[in-house]
Amino acid sequence: MDLFIWIFLFITLLCWVVGWVISARFRVVPSLAPGAPKPIVKISIIIPARDEEENLSRLLPSLKEQDFAAHEIIVVDDQSTDDTAGLAERYGARVINGGALAPGWYGKPWACQQGADAATGEWYLFLDADTVLETGGLLRIADLSNDPSSVHSICPHHRVKHSYEQLSAFFNIIMILGMNAFTMRGSSAKQIGLFGQVLFLSREQYEGVGGHEPVKSEVLENFHLSRFLTEAGYTCRCYLGRGTIWMRMFPTNLQDLVAGWSKGFVSGADNTPKSALIGVSIWLSGLIMSVIALTFIPLASKAVLYGIAGTYFLSAIQSFYLMKNAGTFSVLNALFFPLSLAFYQGVFFKALERRKHGGAVEWKGRHVG
Repeated sequence: MDLFIWIFLFITLLCWVVGWVISARFRVVPSLAPGAPKPIVKISIIIPARDEEENLSRLLPSLKEQDFAAHEIIVVDDQSTDDTAGLAERYGARVINGGALAPGWYGKPWACQQGADAATGEWYLFLDADTVLETGGLLRIADLSNDPSSVHSICPHHRVKHSYEQLSAFFNIIMILGMNAFTMRGSSAKQIGLFGQVLFLSREQYEGVGGHEPVKSEVLENFHLSRFLTEAGYTCRCYLGRGTIWMRMFPTNLQDLVAGWSKGFVSGADNTPKSALIGVSIWLSGLIMSVIALTFIPLASKAVLYGIAGTYFLSAIQSFYLMKNAGTFSVLNALFFPLSLAFYQGVFFKALERRKHGGAVEWKGRHVG
């Protein structure tokens, strides 16, 4: 029996190593070199917003406090039922009253397209309303315009406050790893995706691929947009948002958290590059195996017990490293990672079953994915 367990633990450790391989090149948005001049670029910030009054009350002040001024801030009011438009106007943003949802379009791509059509800047910065810029964040993003051959996207650092929000941990991590941007190959990897929360590209790049029109009916339009941009000859670059931009996802309740992750995660798995999907699957398998190994404890010798405990501890350390890069997740969350992992698996497979039977998730009064 001990031999079987040792083999099982060895395979688990191989999966653990794969986890480090697919997360080997984590990087944040670089700061300007000391003495470097500020970039001279006109940036149009475009914020699609549907019932985002509360979130905009955090995002818009953070934009006003930056040491780099945007050319314009455009809020596309996507037929909100709250005071989204009024609040945006009070903070000096230019409000676009979004038209009725065009046939064949999903809400976010439609709002983004309307905002881009109205923009007059040289570069577009698409921001989700639940993001907040850190001090100096916009300057660091603006400096990325010095690389006009690339399209840039950032995954905001997830700030967690309520205990139920800790359950987002593996969704955040897998979203990051699924971009295929942080493997050992770095930005030379094929089929690198783009994060949808923060997207920074030039007007020329955007118009060159037809804007959001080619991805108008996609739940995760960022995945598909990255393909068009890559085919057009641009390099997709991804960054983690720590120190530049953060987000607060689903602060209201657990139900919104489940619905929010359900609406696009299955589609995300469908569109994740095969190499990234295989890598993430192997890594997740290793985590699951380290938990299964605990059931062998009654059958194991003393030496094997140390092996089982060590394997679980290594998985917890790796989980903590990944969680801390994704957001402000707690040490206890990493130590008891099977709980968050089980939650992720449950939501994912429930969403998969719903889609198989033709169901859809309701999000902000609309049916998606």
